[in-house]
Amino acid sequence: MKKILMFLIILTFVLPLCVLSVELFELPDLTRPSIFLINNNRAYILEDATVSIYDLKNFKLIKKFGKAGEGPKEFKYDPNDGRPLSMSFYKGKLIVNSTNKMSFFKENGDYLSEKKIPVDKILFPVKGKYLGIGPTMNVEEKKQYLGFTLYSRDFKSTDVIFLSDFEMSNTVKILLPMTTFTYNPVYKDKVYVNSRSDEFRIEVLNSEGKKEYVIKKDYPRIRVPDNFKEDALEYFRTSPRYKRAFEFVKKVLKVREFYPPIRDIQIVDDNIYIITFKRQGDLWELLKLDLKGNEKGRTFMKLSEYELISFYPVFYSIYKDKIYSLVEDEDDEVWKIHVTDFK
Repeated sequence: MKKILMFLIILTFVLPLCVLSVELFELPDLTRPSIFLINNNRAYILEDATVSIYDLKNFKLIKKFGKAGEGPKEFKYDPNDGRPLSMSFYKGKLIVNSTNKMSFFKENGDYLSEKKIPVDKILFPVKGKYLGIGPTMNVEEKKQYLGFTLYSRDFKSTDVIFLSDFEMSNTVKILLPMTTFTYNPVYKDKVYVNSRSDEFRIEVLNSEGKKEYVIKKDYPRIRVPDNFKEDALEYFRTSPRYKRAFEFVKKVLKVREFYPPIRDIQIVDDNIYIITFKRQGDLWELLKLDLKGNEKGRTFMKLSEYELISFYPVFYSIYKDKIYSLVEDEDDEVWKIHVTDFK
């Protein structure tokens, strides 16, 4: 009896958050999604140049809008360049970022306005400015890296606030697994950047790009498996997007000894949710921290397969203590929503 009691006590401390239930919803009309977001009791899925809005209770389609084009309510999109559009929310507005254009909509999908922009980056408003994520020049090295830049509202002044280690021009090395960054790093006009590939570290910057504090966590390093490079080369050899560059990739591909500590971040309701590379079968570890980095719990969740090179978000969203993940069921050849209670 004492052993059973002790086991229950240990579980109370080790598992402060637990998975209570899982619901599944099928989306048979979905074929190639690029962005999946949850906001205000609705799910938003961007596919090519079209946004679909679903009711969060039953995932019935509410509205579908958008197409490729140059006019209002249209998005500058070329399906042949392999780069999807981006989509985010800011102060109750849905923003679709296409090539050199930001389009603004109400949460119900009604069109509001559009803004022509002189830079070709993924943009997020932040307190009277814009944060741009994309190719950024390192002047000293004369190379472009994935970087974070603050732009004034008129785009006439710029301030590079972070440069990653991912080369985007004059590439002499493709280093995998790549360090990925939170798709929307802006929360309450602060910027959250997981700034190291070898350390569990998140820098929190204010709207001027100045560091306010750092979140650091001791986290066990996860070794990259021996067959990673072989599997990666097979991926590049067969991928429709990358197979033409296979011979080049084969020459410059390098593999890290350890995975980066952080795979993805979402900041929701004053909590930081972090996906790591720790696995339980086909499930991925999800940590929940407060905004200062104190851990509030962890669980494991279903996710779509890990992409070797991706600058876009993982298909999941946290809303009211539920995890919504969009996963392709290859056996049934249909995309499914997995809804998991997480309290």
